[in-house]
Amino acid sequence: MPRSINENTDMQAASPAIEINNLYFMIGSLREALQWIAALIAIISALTIFIVLYKSMRDRRYELALIRVMGGSRRTLFSLITLEGVIMTLIGFVTGFILSHIGMQVLAGSLESSYRYSFSGWFFMRQEWLILLLSIGIGVVASLIPAINASRMDIHKTLSK
Repeated sequence: MPRSINENTDMQAASPAIEINNLYFMIGSLREALQWIAALIAIISALTIFIVLYKSMRDRRYELALIRVMGGSRRTLFSLITLEGVIMTLIGFVTGFILSHIGMQVLAGSLESSYRYSFSGWFFMRQEWLILLLSIGIGVVASLIPAINASRMDIHKTLSK
């Protein structure tokens, strides 16, 4: 029937099933691209956390050695560096979370007028909790090498310099 309408009249018929499949195909490509971008951002974030912690550990090696001299164990240093990585990750997550929802709320007004559909920046998805757990995991993994290096630091060589 749609073919008959398209060929024999000035009207154009559309098959909802075909059009929905085309829409899902277009959205699927965009969604996949956004997932790759998100993965790239996560990798860059992990590298940034690693670099900051590693540099911080090198700059504070005397303080870390003093913690060991004053009775702190290797485990204490490992825990401190790992906790620092997790705190940095949480600060980044909370900042990104708040800014993304505020940004969506700001865009909601123009999107509503353009698409005549209600948008809100204050809609929270369950997957955001998964992103929080994933972020904490990235922070822990990124802080492992600096934490291991800090816990294995030779106190005598560090303090003698």
